[in-house]
Amino acid sequence: MEPRSTTGGLLEIQGSLFDAPEGAALIHACNCRGTWGKGIARVFRSNYPAAYEVYRSHCRQFSSKPRYNTITTSDGTRKAQLPEGTALIIPPQKRDYENDRRKRHWIICLFTSRGLGRMVSPEDIVLENTELAIADMKRQLDHIEDQEGRLLDLWSCRFNSGLFGVEWARSREILEKSGLDVTVVTPADD
Repeated sequence: MEPRSTTGGLLEIQGSLFDAPEGAALIHACNCRGTWGKGIARVFRSNYPAAYEVYRSHCRQFSSKPRYNTITTSDGTRKAQLPEGTALIIPPQKRDYENDRRKRHWIICLFTSRGLGRMVSPEDIVLENTELAIADMKRQLDHIEDQEGRLLDLWSCRFNSGLFGVEWARSREILEKSGLDVTVVTPADD
């Protein structure tokens, strides 16, 4: 993987996100419907089927018993059905690494869009949810360490920029403001 640029706590490189080091946490944006069916989410589902089941179960608990957060913005307030605007941190799942040579990766789901396909949330909502989800992720990360007692090494794709249709620079700005150190990986063909 080749370094490309550094901005604040972000290092942007080209390569494969899934080549991140053993024990790293891989961050990506998710819908709230419990499906990793297209784009990089499909690759996550293929590489981490047990983690996918954790994600799917998490989404289903909120669809069967809806709960809402009231989100206040400069434009007013809106109700968001959980898990929208939150993060789910999934520890390495034994089924995902025990019988094969995959690395033990944590998976971090940022719930930035309520729906998918033609039902993707509007860009302003995706960005509001991104800010909330990253703040939630930061709160959770304060209580999580790897097996050696270190903070998790954070790796990310250019979330929201694929199927959610948000220019990467807008999501990157939110990630930079978080103050987290994150390696952002772009496929070499991009």
